[in-house]
Amino acid sequence: MSSVLSRGPRAAVSLMLMLLTLPALAQTEGLGALREEVAKARQQTPEAFTRLEAAVAQVGVWDARKRGTLAAVAPLFRQLGPQGLWPMVERLAFDTGQAPQPERDSAKLALQVGMIEATGELRDARLLPLWRYLLEGPETRRPARRAAATALAKLESDEAALLLVTLSREPGTRGLSVLRAMGSCRRLTVAQRLAEALAARPEPEVARRVAQALGDIGSAWAWKTPQVKHREEEGAVRRVAAEALVHAWPDYAGDTQRALTQAVLRVDAPETLTLIQSTRTRMPDAQRAGMGTLERQVLDNPLR
Repeated sequence: MSSVLSRGPRAAVSLMLMLLTLPALAQTEGLGALREEVAKARQQTPEAFTRLEAAVAQVGVWDARKRGTLAAVAPLFRQLGPQGLWPMVERLAFDTGQAPQPERDSAKLALQVGMIEATGELRDARLLPLWRYLLEGPETRRPARRAAATALAKLESDEAALLLVTLSREPGTRGLSVLRAMGSCRRLTVAQRLAEALAARPEPEVARRVAQALGDIGSAWAWKTPQVKHREEEGAVRRVAAEALVHAWPDYAGDTQRALTQAVLRVDAPETLTLIQSTRTRMPDAQRAGMGTLERQVLDNPLR
C-alpha cells in the first residue's frame, strides 16, 4: 500500500476502486458459463424465449387475482419444460431491465420467485453459481432469497451443502431464510448444522422453523422418493434429526413443542424411543410425564 501511495493519488484511487469491485466480482463468479449456455440456447431454441415472454405476460393477471400476499405463478413456468431453463436463467441473472416487466411491484416479485421455484425444481447442478449470486446479493428480497435457498438445497451436492452451512450463519433474516430451506438438502453436514442451531435453544419462532427443517431433512417418507441422491446417509441424517428434536422437546411449550412433536413423528427414526427414554431418565420427576406423552405419540405415530 505504501508503494502505491508513493506513486501518487491516481494510483491510490485505482487501488481503492479495484478493492470496491471485489465483492461484485465474487458475487458473479461462475455466471460466465451460464451466460454461454444462454447464448447457445438463444441460437438453438429461440422459440423457448418467446414462450417465456408469453408466460411473463400472464403474471400481472395472476397477481391481480391473488388472494395472499404473493401470487403463486410457478405453474406458468413449469409448463415450459426443460427448454424453459435458459430463458429463465437469463431473466434471473442477466436481465438489464430492458425485458418487459409486470407493472405492479408485487407482480415483479412473484415473477422472480416463480421462475426461481420452477428452475430450482429441475435440480440442475450447473445453476449453483446462480443461487449463490441471488443469496449473496444485497438486493434480493426475502421471498426470493428463501426460494433460491430451497433451489440450492435441492441440488444436494457437497458444494451446495457447504454453501448452505456457511450462509446459514449469517445474522438476522438472511441466515434464518437459509436455515428454513436446509431441510430440502438431505445431507449429513446439513443435518448437523440444523441440530447445532436447535441446540443453541433459540427463541420459539426460530426453534419452530428449525424443527420444521429437521422434520423435512429426516422425513422417513421423503427418503423413499427418487430425488434423494445420497441414500447412504439416511440412517445418520435421521438419527441426528431425531436426537436434536427429542433433546429440545422438554425446553419448549405450546406451538413450538407441537412443531417439535410433528417433526419427531415425520422423522420416525428407529432410535427415537431409546432417545426419549434416555432423555427422561435425566429429567426431574416433575417433568417426566411430558416425555411420556411424546413416547405414546411415537408409539401411535399416525404418519407411519
